[in-house]
Amino acid sequence: MEFNSIQDFRRNFTQVYHSSVAKELESFERTKKRIKTNIHIIYIVEIIVLVAILYFFKFEFTRECSTIIALSLMIVVSIKRWMCKNFEKSIKRIVMPVIMKAFGNFVWVNASVIDSYTLKESRIFGRFDEKRDDDCFFGTYKGLAINIDETELYYVTRDSDGHSHKHTEFKGVIAQIDFGKNFKGHTIIRRRGLLNSKVYEEIKLEDPEFSKMYFVDGSDQIESRYILTTSFMERFKNIKNAFNASQMEASIKDNKILIAISTNKDLFKLGSLYKPVNDTKQFTELLNEFVSILEIVDELKLNQNIGL
Repeated sequence: MEFNSIQDFRRNFTQVYHSSVAKELESFERTKKRIKTNIHIIYIVEIIVLVAILYFFKFEFTRECSTIIALSLMIVVSIKRWMCKNFEKSIKRIVMPVIMKAFGNFVWVNASVIDSYTLKESRIFGRFDEKRDDDCFFGTYKGLAINIDETELYYVTRDSDGHSHKHTEFKGVIAQIDFGKNFKGHTIIRRRGLLNSKVYEEIKLEDPEFSKMYFVDGSDQIESRYILTTSFMERFKNIKNAFNASQMEASIKDNKILIAISTNKDLFKLGSLYKPVNDTKQFTELLNEFVSILEIVDELKLNQNIGL
């Protein structure tokens, strides 16, 4: 079943949470307590190990001693992070399919629904060789197909000592939405910088504030100006503010708009070890984050056949 208003999503979410989700969460409280106990044990072991290291080096902070201590602390932090993330994944495997009943025909998966080729063809991202996905969704809203990836795009280099270094090009959420209109060209909206490499000819726009914020180029000047009306540009700026995004860029191609919203926040998060498993606030936040993506359709009026 496809829902056609944000109100539908909110109303159904409340019903599904109280009738189904709350019951599924009961067993996870015991699991959470066990994991927290294991983390405390790891901390105790780490303290013993640190004391042993200091004793071995006669409590002298040599370079070798400091390196070993730093490495041991990194291992503990990594283990804790893995345990927290694994707990969240175990909850999501059970709970998310139930939650999605509130979201009409949308489906949650932990695998990419927007491929790397599409992202590279959008021309809004710099270099990346790797794509690490977290929460992904696909479905339809107001007759428009929508794919959503919470993802990180990055590449890895090695220095002269053989150490690898990760370089993050993008971290946030990417939404690919059917435009509902027949466009043949390619319009690119990127953050304006000191030097912007042109893919096509730059588009001169009527909104001076938008032009200061974004560098826009396109393969068809007339078509790009038809898309980027003053009202479209104003609504585009509103979306960036609503997400409190560090940056937002877009590509309009093949009758689809691809919007990349940069944020360091872990979106669609559930199952904190330090809050009650059935804490409704986290589920309300997940709902708000999800419908904020769908509101892009309403804000940009993508489903309307006349005008933008």
